[in-house]
Formats: sequence, structure tokens, C-alpha cells
Amino acid sequence: MKRLIATSPAVLGGIAAVTLVAGAGAAIAAWRVQSEEVVLTAGTATLSKGNKPVVAADGNLVTVSWTPNTFGERKVDSYRIKRYDLSGAAQRPHGDCEENVAKETCTDSKVPAGSWRYTVVPVKAGWTGPESEKSDAVLVAADGKAVVIPDPLVVKSAGPAAGPAVVRLGDPADPTVATTELANQPPMWTLQPGADGVLGKDDTLTYAGSAPVDPDSIIKGWDGKEKAVTVVAKASRPGHSAALTVDDGTTRVFGPLAVPDQTVAADTTFTATLAAGQGRIVVTVGAPQVAPGPDEAAPAPAQPTETSPGQPAQEPETTGPSGPGDTPSPTEPSSGTEETVTDPPTGGTDPGGPTEGQPETPLTDTGAAGTPAATAQVTPTATGDPAVVLLAAV
Repeated sequence: MKRLIATSPAVLGGIAAVTLVAGAGAAIAAWRVQSEEVVLTAGTATLSKGNKPVVAADGNLVTVSWTPNTFGERKVDSYRIKRYDLSGAAQRPHGDCEENVAKETCTDSKVPAGSWRYTVVPVKAGWTGPESEKSDAVLVAADGKAVVIPDPLVVKSAGPAAGPAVVRLGDPADPTVATTELANQPPMWTLQPGADGVLGKDDTLTYAGSAPVDPDSIIKGWDGKEKAVTVVAKASRPGHSAALTVDDGTTRVFGPLAVPDQTVAADTTFTATLAAGQGRIVVTVGAPQVAPGPDEAAPAPAQPTETSPGQPAQEPETTGPSGPGDTPSPTEPSSGTEETVTDPPTGGTDPGGPTEGQPETPLTDTGAAGTPAATAQVTPTATGDPAVVLLAAV
């Protein structure tokens, strides 16, 4: 048996109200409020490229220093230091250059023999900036001595044998200089600067080792015959050795070569010759190149006469017409009109007298023999028609 439960209107109304509220809540959650486009602008900062470091050598200790980098208006947190060998392969430095460096200098210790360049990478939190350019070359010799060689003044493509090297003073014929007891000793440089000890005309640079040097390994396709080259000598400056570079006009054949500082008195460029013989490569220095003096300079081209602003420049004066386009003289007919010649009237003069613009006295020309030439009279017209030129013998 089913029982009917009576529900009061108040209860039914409460249920309906709850339903409406729930329905209203669902509708509110689905609404989207339309508004105008909002643009948000935020300032950004970028890490600047690392600054090219400066290197200084003391034995096998190399000090690397650089100017600081910024991130916006603030300095970066630290720097990473990289060391590159002559082939361009990166190696990890030692000493306080090994880890991230918080200041702008560090010292690489126990640097092995070879040629080295350093770079700097700025670091800010987890970000790194672009790597700097490579430093000048540091050459550490087997005996622990080191020199810093500046980059060549003129950047050119490098040949197979180009690269930093140390030049020693001596006679390449001396076996203690040219070769050693070690087999397969790589080629090395010796300089013969003459009695004065300064690089100059007729001095020689010799590149030789325990094995003959193939000219093709120096310049591709070169047969070893005498070849014109240029030697650029750069005097020493604080922290850098005196250096030489040898090039053939388009390619850096040798260098930069570190030479004893006293051998280069001043920055000089020499003509030179390059030749191979007896398994050696010899550079013979020629005369220094001298810039022409003021009296040897070519004369400057003629300049137009200076005029006031807004006025045309004055052309040089000439003694005669410069071309067919010149303005005709009063005795010449206008261009493009036919010259009309008439006999003079009786009496030899115009009975009406001179008109406006006509000279009072006819123009005469006396020949070399003193005989008067024909007299020309020009009668202008008011209508714009060609003028009539009258020729009469006097």
C-alpha cells in the first residue's frame, strides 16, 4: 500500500530556491568579461659580450685581466676563463683561473710549453654572455720562459707555417743553434741582425730544423725560388715583445715572431726576399720603406675659385672660345640664322644716323700690312628678326 507524503509549500519553495541558486552559480562561472586590449611592457637587460683580456707572462705564470661587464646597470656575478692552444682547441686553465672568477683578474699557473690565447665569458646567475675575442698570444718555452706577442697590425689570411714563434739570435750554421741532438727537431727561427744588433738591410732570418723544410709547406705551390715579401717590425711595448711578420701581399707567410726587444728600434716596414736553399727558408731584409716627402707628392688638382654662398663658382679665364656652344660676338650672326651681306649705300653711311645700340664709329680692323680691313656695321631690329650685317671696304 502506497502512502502519500504531504509536503508543505514552504519546503517546496526552499528546494526550488536552492536549484535556482545552483543554476545561477553555474551560469556565473561560464561568463566572460569583454574589455579593451591591455599591453604589458617590461624592461629587459642583456649580458654584454666579454671584453678582450690582456695577458702578461712571468715564466709559466700567465696573468689574465679584463674590464668588467654589466647586466643592465649592475656588474655580472663572475667570469669563466678559457685557454686555447695554437690549433684553436680549448683547454681548462689552472690556478685561480680554473673556477668562476668573481673579480676581473686571475693567474693561470703551471702553463705548459706552447702558444696560448685566453678568452672571457661573463656569467649572471644561470645566464652566460657572448665569449670575448682571444687575447694576444703567450708563448711559453720549454725552459719555462714566456713572452707575449701582439697580434699583427694588418689582419691577413695565414699560410700553413704562420703562427706565433720565438726567434733567437745566432748563426744558423752553428749546429747548437740550428739543430739539437733530438731527432726530428721541428724548424725554429734564428736572427742575424748584423754588428749593430739592430734589424736592418742585408740582415737575415733563417727557418731551419733537423730535417729539410719543404717550400710547398710554407707557400702552397712555391718552388723555393726567390720571392718578394714584406717584413713588418713592431717595437716592444709594456707587456709585449718586439715582433715581426712576413707576408707576400695577400697572405701572412710567417709570424707573429717574437724577437729580442733591442733588435727593433722603432716600428718599421722593410722590403725583403724569401728563398729556399739547403733545406732552409731564408728571409733577407731589404731597405726600409719610406713615405714620400711633401716635395715628391703629386700636385693637387686645380680647385674652382671660392665664391660667396648662393653664387656660382667662377670658371678659369680663357683667351678664346672653348667650343661651338659659346655665345657669338657682336660681329657674328646668331646661331642658326643665315648671314645677309648687302652693298653699302651711297655715301658709305646710313643716312638715318646710328640707331640705338649701334656704335657711333664703325669697327675697323687693321691688317698686318697696315691696310684697313672691311668695316662691319650691325643694325639691330626691333622685331626680333635676324640682324643685318653690313660689310664695306674703307
